[in-house]
Amino acid sequence: MNDTQEAQNDGDLDFTQHFSPETPVPEPQHTPEQLRDIDDLGSIGAAALKDSGFYARIINASQGSSPASPQDTTILIVEDDPGTSTIIRRALEKYQYQTRQAHDRQSFATALHQTTLPDLIMLDVMLPGMNGFDVLNRIRQHKLLENVPVIMLTSLSERQDIARGLSLGADAYLTKPILPSTLIDAVQVVLGGG
Repeated sequence: MNDTQEAQNDGDLDFTQHFSPETPVPEPQHTPEQLRDIDDLGSIGAAALKDSGFYARIINASQGSSPASPQDTTILIVEDDPGTSTIIRRALEKYQYQTRQAHDRQSFATALHQTTLPDLIMLDVMLPGMNGFDVLNRIRQHKLLENVPVIMLTSLSERQDIARGLSLGADAYLTKPILPSTLIDAVQVVLGGG
């Protein structure tokens, strides 16, 4: 029995309501010291974006475990632009990763209800009817999803946006447009294989 089936049996698999805009999920509150650390993290992330095209928190990447082969790794792409979504999907599938796609709140919840949870979520920020930062916050506060790696992939590249994504628990932050090679590098780093 897999994680999703066990959760369904326990009644814990509530993705639709948990990700509903009617269900409030407050963001974590930070102390002034934590806010300074978050701002520093935003600066570091912005510099890394300019240098390598992505920022990944290596400390969060699959700590010490052997990475699964790409064929055994499912990545959920949450992106509303069909062209961008296709480019991401093709790049990942070229490297043998399995993919699922979602473009809004409902399709996101539906994609999570499949037989297994994704091994990685690639999340846009500006989506119809939902905000990726809010979705990330909800992911980190859902007991079945809290440890699923999340890569933010967005056109928002200001230091405060990067800091917000990282403070809410993103494992990596990439900005559009993205080179397929940079995308794959970030995925491999976050999954512990790069």
